[in-house]
Amino acid sequence: MTVRTHIRQMNGSGGGPLDDLIRPYPDQIRYALNQMDGTSFWALSIWRAPEGANLLEDIPFSEDYIQCAGSAEALTVELRVVDADGTAHQYVIGTPGATPTGEPSETIPWDDGRRSTRVYPNEVFTADEAADLFYAYFLTDTVPDTYQRRELHLG
Repeated sequence: MTVRTHIRQMNGSGGGPLDDLIRPYPDQIRYALNQMDGTSFWALSIWRAPEGANLLEDIPFSEDYIQCAGSAEALTVELRVVDADGTAHQYVIGTPGATPTGEPSETIPWDDGRRSTRVYPNEVFTADEAADLFYAYFLTDTVPDTYQRRELHLG
């Protein structure tokens, strides 16, 4: 029997257990991200459920998660973590390499073009690239340290 440990949410509402009934977890994550069209399916989030939660009865929210928005061709990926003291941090994830300068120059449209996010070129991921980050998060509750993190000051 599958032990469901994570919750997935699409387009910022609803949600349910992430499972491996049809495909293994890495393939299920990759499949979901590749279905994103920016219009009817434009955002995906996952987070770890509390230990022992029955995800068939209740879908608990977490303040720690990974999320993305856009389409399979161009996604922005964000990581949210809450420190032990309760301070929340939200980061845009970027590929390893040079530190961008100036203002973000790439626009990621989502929600059928009603919304968009500006990011640096190294912060644009394809669905397959984002799948690697999501699976790393699934395994470790974070993304590899080799990726850049640009903190957002939401406020």
